[in-house]
Order: sequence, then structure tokens, then C-alpha cells
Amino acid sequence: MKKKATFFASIGILLSLFLFQYKTNSFAQTNKTSPKQAAIWQGKMRELYKILIEVATDTSSDEKFNSPKNQSRILNNAKKLSELSHDISDDSVSPDADPTVKMISGMFQGDANRAYWALKTGNRAYARGILNQVSGYCIQCHTRNNSGPNFSKMPLNPSTAKLPLIEQGRFFAATRQYDKAFDIFLKIADDPSSPIQKPLEWERALRYGLSIAIRVKNDPDQAQALIERILGAKKAPYFFKQDALQWKRTVQQWKSEIPKRALTEEGLYLEAVQLISQARDLQKYPMDHAADVGYLRATSVIHELLQKYPDGHHAQDTLLLAGIAYEVLRPITIDNIHETYYEACIRKTPHTSIAENCYKRYEQSTYEGFTGSSGTHLPGDIIKKLHELENLALPQQNSKEETNLSLK
Repeated sequence: MKKKATFFASIGILLSLFLFQYKTNSFAQTNKTSPKQAAIWQGKMRELYKILIEVATDTSSDEKFNSPKNQSRILNNAKKLSELSHDISDDSVSPDADPTVKMISGMFQGDANRAYWALKTGNRAYARGILNQVSGYCIQCHTRNNSGPNFSKMPLNPSTAKLPLIEQGRFFAATRQYDKAFDIFLKIADDPSSPIQKPLEWERALRYGLSIAIRVKNDPDQAQALIERILGAKKAPYFFKQDALQWKRTVQQWKSEIPKRALTEEGLYLEAVQLISQARDLQKYPMDHAADVGYLRATSVIHELLQKYPDGHHAQDTLLLAGIAYEVLRPITIDNIHETYYEACIRKTPHTSIAENCYKRYEQSTYEGFTGSSGTHLPGDIIKKLHELENLALPQQNSKEETNLSLK
């Protein structure tokens, strides 16, 4: 049941991320592409949607997925999914100018390729597990900020009432039905048994709800309503309540601010830097989540910058800021997406002080990721990539360094 629920959420995510992001005309206008290009993109999305529906049918139960008569179709659809994901990732047309969309498309391509390879080599359980993780991509993309349409009525209407509550909330968040999603997350938060019986589900529901309240709704009152649930939960973990106390103070400070609306690249950039700096000042150690409210607010501004000024004067600095924020916000983000921002920062303007700073963070995160009880073991392809990025990042002799963001 859990696998079925997660896969339906995955379909909703990909569906809303690609197929229904914009209608053809507005899509073309937003990205300055021709209606013909947008129509080609939409055609690919419709094909992808059809394949995902077939895959969902075959993976909806152990019996269907493991039946010998279905295995040929499942493998063929996995191959098509891999091929389509390649087209999507390489296509020059993107739903909006924020490079995050392209990053997520590339990650989807990697997972689709791995799922197809796993099926070909007989590792069917691993392939199914990959598909069950796809839902995170959509939530990451669709709770960046309040830009984009709100899909109150989706063409896809799975029987959400039969899904576990957390999957209902994820599905609604994935398809931009934010009010429904938030109500579900509140329902989970209000269940007194959840912190003990389903602690991971309870914490994730609250974090998803905070992301919607802060980044999508820009509503400190809604955020505080969730935080009060944490503080009032008798069985909530001590560390989570301590984080929530700081979240509440941050929200109260947010409510006391004079309302302002930055309209220029410079104004948005200064706001993002200020929010990041304030969040970092609250942290007692690098992965301290007491500052998550500040980082969530910062990422909303960061994505607005990336959407409106993808090649602006502060584009590289903004990618660095995104990496810094998402490195802390890992509990509600795609794993290692912060490294993707650092890499994009390096490639955006090589041989600058910002690129060097991004590489330092990228390298450190990579080493941490491959360090375990037996030590640090970097695969050959990872070592090769580190060398490539290092050569791109470090200043060349006699080169002029462009900008310097004092966040080292």
C-alpha cells in the first residue's frame, strides 16, 4: 500500500512539474519560446504521462509487478521513461527561467536511467524503490515560492481518500493544491499518537507544512499555527521542540517587520543575503535546524531572483546562497541538491572567488558523503569530477576576480 501511495504521489509530481506547468501560449510567452517549441514540449509531457500511468498500473501491487506476463511491458515502459527523461533534461525549453527546474529534470533522468538498468539486470526491488522516491522532486520544485499556477482541479484524480495521510498531503503539495495539502499536514500534526507511532511522518508533515506557509503562502500566522502544534505536542521529541521555540521567535520577528516588496535584482539580492546572514547567526553548529524558518524565507527570495534574473549581476552569488540554504534544509529537500547548486555556481563563472568558495563547499560535502566508519572512499568518477571542478573553480594566474560574497 505504501509503495502504491508513493508512486501515485510521484505521478502527481511529475505531471504537475512538466505537463501542467503552463498552457502552451503562456508557457511560450514566459520563456520567450515559440508556440511550436512549447507544443513539442507539451507533446513529450503527454507521452511521459501516458507511460507513467501504465507503470503505475503495473507497480500498484506485488502481484502485478512480479507477474511474468507483465515483465516485458514493465521493462519496455522503463526504457521509454529513460529515453523521455533524457529528452526532457536536454531540451532547451524549460517551464521557467529558474535553473532549479533543469537541475531537477537532470536528477529525474538519472533516477529513470538507474531504474531501467536495475530492471535489465534483474534487480527489480531496487528499481521499484527508485520509482518510489520520485515524489520528492515535485515537492522540491512546487514549494519553492508562490510563482506558478495553483491546480485546484487536476485531470488525474486518484482515490486519495485511500492513501495514507502523509501521501495525501504530498500528492496535494505536488500538484499545487496547497490549501488541501496544508489541511492534511495540520491533521497529522493534531494527532497525539503520531509523534510516538509515526515520528518520521509527523516531523515531515510539519516541515512540509512550514514550507507551504512560508515559501508559498508567505504567511507568518499560518506558520505559527503549525509551530504551536509542535510546542503543544506532549510526546514530541525534545530537540524538535527546542528548534520550534526558535522558529516561533523568528516568526514573531517576521511579523514585526515593516512589509516591503523588493522590485529590483539588487533589492532581492540584498534581502536574500540579509535573511541568510540572520539565519546563520542563529545556528550554534553548521547543521543546527533552529534557523530553518529563516532559511525557508531566504530560499523563497532566492528562487524569485533565479526566475527573474537567471543571468543577472548576482546570479553566481545567488547560486551560492541557494547551496548554503539547502545544505541546512536537507530534511525537506532532494538529497544533495545543495551540491548541484554549488556545481552550477562554479560553472556559471569559473575562476572567480565565488567559484572557489562554491568548490570548497562542494568538495567538503562530497568528502562527508563518502566518509563512513571505515574511512573516506571516493569512487574514481567522483575523484575525476572533483578535479574537473577544481580546475574550473580556482583562479587562473593573472585573472581578475569578479565578485566576493563574504559568507566564508
